Amino acid sequence: MTYFLMVFLILMTFFAQSFAQIGVSKSFNFATESTAAGQAFLGNGIVDLTVGEGVVWAATGFGLNKSEDQGQTWQTFESDAYLSKGGISSMAFMDDSTLWIATAFDTSAQEDDLAAGGGLSFTRNGGQTWQHVAQPVDSRDETEYSPTTTTVQNLTFDIAFVDSTIWIASFGGGLRRSDNMGQTWQVVTTDNQPFSSLNILNHRAFSLLSENGNLWYGSAEGISKSTDNGSTWERFTHQNQENPISGNFVVALAYQDSTNTIWAATVEATDTSETRAVSKTTNGGLTWDVVLEGVFAHNFGFDGETVFVAADLGLFVSDDGGENWSNIPEIIDSETGEEILVEEYFSVATQKTSGDTRWWLGNAGGLATTNNRGNTWKVIRSFVSTQDRTKPSVYAYPSPFSPSRSGYTRFQYDIEGNTSVEIKIYNFAMEYVATVKENEIATGAADRSAKWDGRDSEGKEVASGVYFFKAKVGSKVSWGKVVVIN
Repeated sequence: MTYFLMVFLILMTFFAQSFAQIGVSKSFNFATESTAAGQAFLGNGIVDLTVGEGVVWAATGFGLNKSEDQGQTWQTFESDAYLSKGGISSMAFMDDSTLWIATAFDTSAQEDDLAAGGGLSFTRNGGQTWQHVAQPVDSRDETEYSPTTTTVQNLTFDIAFVDSTIWIASFGGGLRRSDNMGQTWQVVTTDNQPFSSLNILNHRAFSLLSENGNLWYGSAEGISKSTDNGSTWERFTHQNQENPISGNFVVALAYQDSTNTIWAATVEATDTSETRAVSKTTNGGLTWDVVLEGVFAHNFGFDGETVFVAADLGLFVSDDGGENWSNIPEIIDSETGEEILVEEYFSVATQKTSGDTRWWLGNAGGLATTNNRGNTWKVIRSFVSTQDRTKPSVYAYPSPFSPSRSGYTRFQYDIEGNTSVEIKIYNFAMEYVATVKENEIATGAADRSAKWDGRDSEGKEVASGVYFFKAKVGSKVSWGKVVVIN
């Protein structure tokens, strides 16, 4: 079964629970709303965010979005523009002007829907032109290590650069480097063992960080660090230090320059003593402090000495190195009332322009930005207005959606003046399930929407399946369907 919207969320949950398996089931086409919505913004599942030279780039399963005016307007790039199949799985700046992206797409293999690597692309001129690099695969004749001979389950999760060397972290492909802009690739292991992503957890690559000439690598079995561009490595695991990382599954790494701190999202792997938390070091990995215990962190952003963490339970902010945290579980646009309905966040970035510091935050429900530390937010979402697309007059998006992942679906409709709205949900047997709105009066001529959290009239989460809704907007009645996946 193909899941929707959640990029690394679904992958990370799967890996944390099933390290003995190499199978990866996920989708890089994240929603069923029409790509016509991409005329303004491509997709709502924000996979990654990066900022450079006053420009913010937001990656989704539909493609790439670029804004040079703090999100007022967007330029979009679909797969035919960046010359690579699928949605974006990661991106990073090699220098001030060279942006690299990695892509992934769904494919059917072994009677399942599996992810495949679409390769990498880079641009030196802000997306005007792109060059493509194929996803690295090995020859079947390789004898020195266990080769990865297919792009299936060989997708790139992270990219980093040390001088002119490109490093990529790929699940099936492991840790690889290129010294010639991706023309050729070399497999690298940090434990002196012949490469085998199937049998060695440390060879399953997830995260990378380059800082001050040092390269950090996060795998399913700890963190490795190189001070000489990969010639030699030092390893940090939950088991080999007195003050270790909380868990060996390392899904994100980041560097806070103002405090000289390495932050790591560390999750339990195979040892029952491991826990999910954030691990940080200020002495190059010699010792680690564990904070935000019990939280599954996905990414980090920094604003001077402030750190903010995109996590499964919301956005966490600390001004004192992680000793104390505030939590922002809910984000609402201060002008329009538009909400980010999914609690789990996994993309963050900080944008500094003249006189303005802006935080960007993304998840499966859309993109949000604030320039006052979260006191007010602007929400950016992709949807098709029923004023522009008149049929159906009411539609639900996203569909499928997952209540068990704190998900919602929205019912979109338009009104003119004060209008009575009623929306009721029924199961496949046409039995009543819940009422979303009951003869409520909506006002104004702008687009309106209602939300459903996937619970029945008694507050219980509904089972997976197809559900029908009856929407009465004014005197007009329309029917539609929505799919629930738990």
